[in-house]
Amino acid sequence: MAKKIHIYNITVSTGEQFKNVRIEGGISRKYSGIATDFIPVENEDGQTVELTKYQIVKAELVDVEE
Repeated sequence: MAKKIHIYNITVSTGEQFKNVRIEGGISRKYSGIATDFIPVENEDGQTVELTKYQIVKAELVDVEE
């Protein structure tokens, strides 16, 4: 069974926004454990940034691709 790709707009505690972040599976299910504190995301300049799940203020689901 193919996994779904969830696309989010993420706002962090500093106010910075990451748009169209692609994550395999839902963010709440994938990053609920204590061992997965760091989430690599790509900013609009194409740079990879490591967020901690504690920095995320809002993760708005934009789309789901199958």
